[in-house]
Amino acid sequence: SATAGTTRDVIEVQMDLGGYPVVLADTAGLQKTVEAIEAEGVRRALARAAAADLKLVVLDGETWPTVDAETTALIDDKAVVVVNKLDLLSARSNLTSASLDGTGRSVVPVSALYGTGLPALEQRLHGEIEQRWSAGAAPALTRLRYRTALQTCLSALERAPAAALPELAAEDLRLAARALGQITGRIGVEDVLDVVFRDFCIGK
Repeated sequence: SATAGTTRDVIEVQMDLGGYPVVLADTAGLQKTVEAIEAEGVRRALARAAAADLKLVVLDGETWPTVDAETTALIDDKAVVVVNKLDLLSARSNLTSASLDGTGRSVVPVSALYGTGLPALEQRLHGEIEQRWSAGAAPALTRLRYRTALQTCLSALERAPAAALPELAAEDLRLAARALGQITGRIGVEDVLDVVFRDFCIGK
């Protein structure tokens, strides 16, 4: 934004979490503010959290277990509570993975600075996802652009075997890979061309 130190954007990254494709969205922090840009960031963060299948509620370890009412309202059955700044907690703190959030479930203590607790957080997230979608039900594609990309990919793959020329089949494969890459973020045109020129007899 134009104001230093503020943001209103939601940053999304595609990643693989134990075999499950997920989209991780990083939002602005939640705080009371009269600054218009920060207020817009909070509004977008709350909207994105409401639309998420799972949400990470990250709390400040220095003030734990004190949690304001607005943040407490976010702790529901879709929330995983993470307590950050584990490295700054005093020796008298008894924060452990057995500590409870507002719903009586265990929290995940981490230090984002040193990476402490991050493997446990990843394991917790994997467990939450597996519990919700491992019983034969695939995660729903909630974004229209993901569904559209998947439909484009499927159509191209169905056309490729019936293509009259290898070049046309290669083009369908390229379109399918590009559509899939819009979801995963991992496939580029050059990757496809490398495979096509390596495995098919097509002149450059």
